[in-house]
Amino acid sequence: PPEGDWLIWLFLGGRGAGKTRAGAEWVRGVVEGGAQRIALVAPTFNDVREVMIHGESGLLAIEPETGWRPVYHASRRMLEYTNGARAYVFSAEDPDSLRGPQFDTAWVDELAAWPGGSETWDILQFGLRLGDTPRIVATTTPRPPRRCD
Repeated sequence: PPEGDWLIWLFLGGRGAGKTRAGAEWVRGVVEGGAQRIALVAPTFNDVREVMIHGESGLLAIEPETGWRPVYHASRRMLEYTNGARAYVFSAEDPDSLRGPQFDTAWVDELAAWPGGSETWDILQFGLRLGDTPRIVATTTPRPPRRCD
C-alpha cells in the first residue's frame, strides 16, 4: 500500500498486473495488524468466491496450510480468521445488503464493472465506521472509453 495517511488505494491495471494478489496480501496484512471486520465486494457473489477467495491469488491461496489460514463458511458468506477477524462477502448487484453492517476495512474488486456501482459504493462508505482509520483497497481493470457517436 502507499505510504502515509490515506482512505482509498486504487490499484488500476490490466490483466495479470497483480491486482488480486495485491488486494489479498493487503487484507492479510490488515488482519495481522488487527482489522476485525472486512467487507469483500465484487460485481457478483460468484466473483468474490471464485476470484477474491478461491482464486489463484485469492485469500485462501496466499495463506499456507497453517493455523493462520482462514476458513470460508459459504452458507454464511463469511471468511473467518483464527484471530477472530471476519471478512464478509457482498455483491455489487445487491447494494442494500450493505445497509446495516459496519466495517473497519474493505477490499472491492472490479469496481469498473459493478452494475449500478455508485449506489453500492455510497452505501459501503456509510458502513466504514469502525476503528481509527477505516480503509479501502479497490482493485480493478479499466474499462475502454465509451464512444459518443
